[in-house]
Amino acid sequence: MNGADAARRVPWLKRKPAKSGRADERFAAAEAIVDRLRAEYPAHASRDVERLAEAAAPMAGAAPVQEPLFGEIFRIAHDIRGQGAVFGYPLMSRLASSLCLAMRTLGPRDAAMITIIHSHVAGMRALLEQNVSGVGNRPALTIAAALELLVRSRTGR
Repeated sequence: MNGADAARRVPWLKRKPAKSGRADERFAAAEAIVDRLRAEYPAHASRDVERLAEAAAPMAGAAPVQEPLFGEIFRIAHDIRGQGAVFGYPLMSRLASSLCLAMRTLGPRDAAMITIIHSHVAGMRALLEQNVSGVGNRPALTIAAALELLVRSRTGR
């Protein structure tokens, strides 16, 4: 079935071409919103990292990690993971991804989980304090690689 046949059989496949001026305006408006959010990202991410630290604070010295706190930490890390790369902070996404992997793979009962969580929080704080965007910062790359190695040493992944 070619495109014309499909359009005859499925009427919603027929699309009117958008007026380019209108599409350009919408695209420009969307870009402006993303640019504004990109500028606000460090402050927003700092709040998320502090929420992560607050959720992890009661676990200092306690094992296993409490289930409700574990779930909250995972949700916050997952949000950071999704937002970092979108707003120009791919290393934040990389650290959050590493933390999510550890949490999914190891679970709350692993003895190293508290150390892994606190180490990732410290790494994220360092990235934000130094305003590290992009991927060219060698010290930040070293932090990311070290945390990934920590996770791999426990998960085997």
